[in-house]
Amino acid sequence: MRIRINLSSNEQICFPKGYLKYNQAFIYNLLDRLDANWLHEKGFVFEKRSFKLFTYSDFLEKRIYDREKEVFIFKDRFLSFYVSSPVDWILQQTAANVLKSELVRIGSNLLTIDSVAVMKEPEFSESVQKIGTLSPITMHSTIEQNGRKFTLFHTPFEESFSELINRNLQKKWTALHNEDCRYNISIKPLFNDEKHQKITYFGTNKQTRTLIKAWAGRFEIAGE
Repeated sequence: MRIRINLSSNEQICFPKGYLKYNQAFIYNLLDRLDANWLHEKGFVFEKRSFKLFTYSDFLEKRIYDREKEVFIFKDRFLSFYVSSPVDWILQQTAANVLKSELVRIGSNLLTIDSVAVMKEPEFSESVQKIGTLSPITMHSTIEQNGRKFTLFHTPFEESFSELINRNLQKKWTALHNEDCRYNISIKPLFNDEKHQKITYFGTNKQTRTLIKAWAGRFEIAGE
């Protein structure tokens, strides 16, 4: 299930680097309190991992980056983004509660709820599909050297990129359905250069935000 949330403002809309953490908090705040607490603190468990099983896109509208103020500015004063989940109650609560609110705050922006649209489920007639990213894809491993842990980001040109995505999805399947996943998926880029790499941040505090290396563009996915 996937919904699209549309918002607008009478004022200029701007966000600092790492603003997608605001979107995450916005979704949690829309869930019923007990469910939000359970999802944030426990979630869907596989071994020692906890999965939240929802995802959201970046804002779909164009923006410019003001280097002096270090903010992204959306000149059209309109924002929209997708929220997706295989767990119906997450999106049902999100959609229902956002419609109860005339005004919401994301970061320092006070926004009006224009509409919430439930998107039609896509139909896949073939096991190989070409897709385009709404947000860049990232995949990383944590490695240890000399007693210190480091984050190793994988590129789509490495076999490990597809292998790790496949394993990640299998873990989430098991966490959701409580049974082993017998399906596999592979993904490969339909580009061959580094210009599709995107360096971004999660979190707005310069001291604590997380740097992320991700990839945007068109990919080919094969599987069930």
